Amino acid sequence: MKRTKTAGILAVAASLSLVLAGCASTSTSSEAPAATEAAAPAEAAPAEAAPSEAAPAAAAECTEPIIIGSAMAQTGFMSPFDVPALDTARIAIDKANAEGGVLGCQLELVAVDGETNPDKGAQIATDLISQGAKMLLVTCDYDINAKASQVAQDAGVLVIAPCVGDTIMGPDAGLTLGFSLGSAVPGEAAIMAEYAFEKFGPNAALFKDMSIKYTQNQCKVFEERWTQLGGKVVAAPEFSQTPEGTLASPVTAQVKEIKDSKPDVVALCSYPGGGAEAAAALRAGGVETPVISGFGMDGAFWLGAVPDLSEFYFVTYASVFGDDPNPKVAALLAAYKELTGSDAATSGLVTGASSIEAFKLAAEQAGSTDGAALAAALEAFNAVDLTAGPTSFSPELHVNVTRPMAVMEVQKGKHAFIEYRAAEQPILN
Repeated sequence: MKRTKTAGILAVAASLSLVLAGCASTSTSSEAPAATEAAAPAEAAPAEAAPSEAAPAAAAECTEPIIIGSAMAQTGFMSPFDVPALDTARIAIDKANAEGGVLGCQLELVAVDGETNPDKGAQIATDLISQGAKMLLVTCDYDINAKASQVAQDAGVLVIAPCVGDTIMGPDAGLTLGFSLGSAVPGEAAIMAEYAFEKFGPNAALFKDMSIKYTQNQCKVFEERWTQLGGKVVAAPEFSQTPEGTLASPVTAQVKEIKDSKPDVVALCSYPGGGAEAAAALRAGGVETPVISGFGMDGAFWLGAVPDLSEFYFVTYASVFGDDPNPKVAALLAAYKELTGSDAATSGLVTGASSIEAFKLAAEQAGSTDGAALAAALEAFNAVDLTAGPTSFSPELHVNVTRPMAVMEVQKGKHAFIEYRAAEQPILN
């Protein structure tokens, strides 16, 4: 997902995002560094820790903390997704510190608001690296983080975007030191197709939101995998939404085209709020067919547009509805609520904690915080057990496409976890 979230999401979730941003801890700053607190809830998402009895002696040998810099967005249209991921990164940092730190040193988070502004992010990256940052966290959208990522790359500093889902985050963009802990569309949309083909049948209609590359690529990958499986696409109408997150024009004709095609399933490639309006239009137009979607339609915050929605399925990172079977996810969600006072709105936040877990493991394996050494350690990851799930990288691919993702359903307005499953055949173009 070259752009996994947009202003449209902010329009629907504005009040929620403001609450989350207002709960940011004291390690976040818009102007100057501030240290993290020393401890986190014991249940928070774990990274592998050094033996506790060795931690005090090792820490005493450390002359200064390891700085983790962040140019993620605390304001602007990316903030509803960056802020929760930054909060869970903070939780993982505090936990790592309580367990003895990394290489005998405490971690210090220095977070400055990137404001969803590429130029601002680049300046923050320059400043944080000049302060000695050994890893840079950047916003969950490659278009926004590209300049900051390039600054880190040029300085030899590891750069991680917690939840970019486009395979461009890495060598494809010349970022040999750039990684994402997100799950990419080649896997996500393939899971959508494989699950829907198995459960519903061979005829699919695509309802294609052409507003952003994420949704365009989602339907493209879905269609390719669908036809590989032997399925047929019987309709593929398009729509778009405004930057404010509403349908750019009515979709009455598109809904009729879908209804007339009599599909077994509708693949809705979109995000709220226009995506919520499109889902409502399907049901209002008499299309009761099951609908499958992806991470863009995670969360319950948009269901007011479609009261008592049923037969709606989506693929995402995890369940935030209290029924996820992964104990690491449950522990992180509890720690997140303790930190912010709010339940998680969507599950993308698990990638913030996993970014720190991955950094800690890579540093311990490399015995160094040098950017190239960290990148080499990350490229050797093979199904490493992080909170976001089994995580693998390679020299060619710095984003996950084979990680299992949660398949969720909505019935009568209630969410339920179905299963974790990985793509049998990710579609890499």
